Amino acid sequence: MPESDERTALYRLYDEDDRLLYVGISSEPKKRMKAHAADKPWWPEVATRDFEWFDTRAEAADAEVETIRREQPAYNHTHNTAAVLALLPAVDEEPLRPRPVAVAADNRSVAERMAADIRPVIMAGDMPVGSRFPSTQDLITQFRTSNVTVQRGLRILKDEGFAVGRSGSAVYVTSPAPQHLDDPSQHVETEVASEEVTPPRRVAQALAIEDGDLVQRVDTLVQSDGRPIRMVSTYQRLHGAGGVPAETLDQISVRPPTTAELLALQLSQEVPVMQVFRQVLDGDGHALEVQSFVEPGNLCLRQYRTPFPQDVGEEPRD
Repeated sequence: MPESDERTALYRLYDEDDRLLYVGISSEPKKRMKAHAADKPWWPEVATRDFEWFDTRAEAADAEVETIRREQPAYNHTHNTAAVLALLPAVDEEPLRPRPVAVAADNRSVAERMAADIRPVIMAGDMPVGSRFPSTQDLITQFRTSNVTVQRGLRILKDEGFAVGRSGSAVYVTSPAPQHLDDPSQHVETEVASEEVTPPRRVAQALAIEDGDLVQRVDTLVQSDGRPIRMVSTYQRLHGAGGVPAETLDQISVRPPTTAELLALQLSQEVPVMQVFRQVLDGDGHALEVQSFVEPGNLCLRQYRTPFPQDVGEEPRD
């Protein structure tokens, strides 16, 4: 029987381990599947599909929001969070916050869990660069899985730069870091954009400018040994800061990359990014400029030394 224009399907896409990958709605799900196959990097993971039909698009949209909130598909958060939050009911008394969800199990695939267990061992130096990985059979035994799944786990680590295979030989530990990562004199900076823009609210607040005021933004890509290692966006007032830099204030966060960041930094699907929101301050604590650094999570290393406070009046120890 022909379907009406409003009859809409809620679809769920699963991988071979029955992990929920994506939730969406469409009145023509076959066409939507073809579109996903053409432009979604995670599409090869899809093994099964489930369709639930609703009489109206509004009903399907409500079900989509609730499904994403309840079932937490793996890939909706990369681009649907804003749309989903916009549909949630507003709260008058307090800011809108997500409901805490108890995590009772690791729903990642076995290959992802395997890579997640091995990655910190390499980063800690307990599997030194140049050493051989355990044999495939040892990994099969350790993770209680199949050869195919072990190879998928190794592929994740290879894509991230933690492993390299040699034809006819074993898999060896390597490092994703370029040789001159820690030598700024060897870095190459390329300005990719410079324009007057309305800044993000966070930047406007730091620079103490009015809503709607323009600032100068300069975007730079930093490379080491031919590999992109950092994206930098620098924001300055159009008419100069009028002060002398005295210190910087950094706020650091970690999150999944945007599409633009993933492509510019050439990241594999598993690698998050570290974002440093830096304010360059004058002697009075006023921001002269704001910089936003975005770096691959598998290349980031920050070291801090923080002295313990000494109580007032405490006698020095002998």
